[in-house]
This record gives sequence, C-alpha cells and structure tokens, in this order.
Amino acid sequence: MVNNMISRIEIALKKELRDAEASALMKKAASYFNIQIESARCINIVTIESDMNGEQLEVVRDEILTNPVTQFSALTPLDIEFDWCIWVGFRPGVKDNAGATAVEAVRDHTGKVFTSEEGIYTSKRYCLKGGTLTFEDMEKLASELLSNSIIQQFKV
Repeated sequence: MVNNMISRIEIALKKELRDAEASALMKKAASYFNIQIESARCINIVTIESDMNGEQLEVVRDEILTNPVTQFSALTPLDIEFDWCIWVGFRPGVKDNAGATAVEAVRDHTGKVFTSEEGIYTSKRYCLKGGTLTFEDMEKLASELLSNSIIQQFKV
C-alpha cells in the first residue's frame, strides 16, 4: 500500500468582492432564526489524498483550482478572522461530484493518474463573526441551513 500524503488547498473570494453565498447565509440566519451575523466568509476546501509533491500541488492550486481574477488560495489555512467556524463536508461514501471533476481536471492538465487509494474531496468552511453568536446558534445554522444530514457532516 502506498503511503499517500493528505494536502489541503483553501480557496476564497478576494476581500473586495461580494461573497454572495456568505451574504445569503447572513440573510437566512436573520430571517429564519433571528440569528444576527455581523460578517461571514465562505472558504472552499479541496483535500487531496495523493503522492503529489509540493511543486505539483502548487500547479494544481494555481493553474486549475484558483481563478486569479476573483479568488486567492493557499496550501495552508487562509488567514480569515472569525468568532465561529463551521466546516461542512460529505459523509464517507457519498459521491463528491466536484471532487471527481477536480480529479479529471488534474489528470487532463498534469497527466497525473489517481490510483484507487487516492482522491480529491471538497468541503467548505464558513467563518462567522458576531458578538452575540452562541454554539447553539452555530449548531442550528450547520444542521438546518448549511448541511443535509443524510449526505453531509459538520463540525463547529
């Protein structure tokens, strides 16, 4: 068995751009649950389980996964402030279409063929700020707004 490394690429919209997904979350939190979020940012996470080296991962991050006009990304967690962070990802065994598409894009761009032991998985991290937010608020948002418990899991 090959010992694959697990790498993580985080991708977010540039600060000066409106994060429509985060804005929608703030509106829904307020109207559905009366939860007041002061600011929110959505970060896309791409987890790569593979024997790719740092140089190959930089190519994947820079040339395949990041739109340089609207996004910034890193192979380390992005420095985005938050009071609360919610991670949402697919449950094991659930088909990750975006991850499968990323595998194809990496193969087409770099020639890298993934073995059955390797893969690319997508998830999201929501960074929320608000002085009145509670753990209970976060669990409510995660379970009732941000995830579908049948196919996804979350961590606050």
